[in-house]
Parts: sequence; structure tokens; C-alpha cells
Amino acid sequence: LVFLEWHEAPTIAVVLLAALGFLSTLAILVIFWRHFQTPMVRSAGGPMCFLMLVPLLVAYLMVPTYIGLPTVPTCLCRQTFFTLCFTICISCIAVRSFQIVCVFKLASRLPRAYAYWVRCHGPYVFVASMTVLKVAIVVSSLLTTTTSPTTLTDPDDPKVMILSCNPNYLKGLLVNTSLDLLLSVAGFSFAYMGKELPTNYNEAKFITFCMTFYFSSSVSLCTFMSVYRGVLVTILD
Repeated sequence: LVFLEWHEAPTIAVVLLAALGFLSTLAILVIFWRHFQTPMVRSAGGPMCFLMLVPLLVAYLMVPTYIGLPTVPTCLCRQTFFTLCFTICISCIAVRSFQIVCVFKLASRLPRAYAYWVRCHGPYVFVASMTVLKVAIVVSSLLTTTTSPTTLTDPDDPKVMILSCNPNYLKGLLVNTSLDLLLSVAGFSFAYMGKELPTNYNEAKFITFCMTFYFSSSVSLCTFMSVYRGVLVTILD
């Protein structure tokens, strides 16, 4: 019976990367908090920045639940908190890219629609809607699968049993990341539409690059998981 253990090299590498990501995100969060009233932080999104950074911190804290002997609580954390936090962050980036185009194009062509978007706090309504939708997806996924640890036979060695949380991890990954992929495509599309904006608003270029990297890495991840069935699948899941 095998599972991802703390002393293994891939585990140590993932933990170090997660710690680096957590500390760097925390540092950015503190800097933004100390300079919240400055024009630079306001133009970067203001409160929306914290809505992106805090879920990322929580997602980094969920990494240890993927290591060690799986239990019902750790399986719940894997299948709920991590994917939910990532969806909140991606939805914030998507709505941010929409706002970049919206300020320059929608405001001049459809002033009433833009005024309604601002008055009703459109960005936060959108993020809340995507969060509720993701909660519904996660809950339905939990109802159709088990949250208890299960065993899978290693195709390379029938004598080895892999202890995992989700027996249909590939299907679960596709379900949990489907909304994220759609949001990344939307964020890429809006950011690409804003590539001709003034240089001072070059945030769209970075969003385009990040969404392209996320989408391509997700496709590569699903492709790799369709052909690999070993214990390292826990890291990828």
C-alpha cells in the first residue's frame, strides 16, 4: 500500500515551491495592505487584489493535505477548498481583464450599461456568481463520488496498491477545472482585446500571458494524467 510520503524528492520539491509561493504572496498582500490608499494599488484593483491574494494563500495552505496518509478530512480539503480558492482567483483575473476593455470601449459606446455595471458592483457580483456555481459543481461532485480514501492498482505492478482520495481522479479533475478553463479563456479573450491600449495599461499583456500558460498547462496536465497512473498522480490531482 503506497501513498505520497513526506521524505520523497517530488514531495519535498512541491512543498518548497508551495512555501515559496505562500511567502511571496503574503509579502505582496502585506505591501498592498500598507499602501492601500495609494493610486498604484487602487489602479491595480483595490479590494479586488485582496480577493485574489487571500484565496491563493489558502490554496497554498492546502498543499500539505495532498501528502501523507489520506483521510476523510484531507480528502474533503483536496476536493473542495483548493479548487474553490483557485476558481475565485481566476474569476477575479477574468473580470479584471474585462474591466480593462470595459473602461476604454464599453464606457464610450454603452454609457448606461457601464454606469449600471459600476453602480451594481458588477465585478463582485460576477465573482460571487462564479463562486456559487463552483460550490454547486463541487457539491454535486462530492455527492456522486466518495470522500473516503480508496485503493487503485498500480498498472506497472499489480502487487502495489495506491491509496487515493478519488477513484476517478481524471474525471474529477475535468469536472473541477472545467469552469476554471472557461474563465481562463474568457480572461485571455478580453485581455487580448485590450492589447492595443495605452502603454500605461499594459496589465492586459500579463493577463494574456498568465491565462495562456494556465490553459496550456491544464491541457498538458490532463493529457499526462490520462496515460500515467502512478502514485505521483496525487501531486498532479
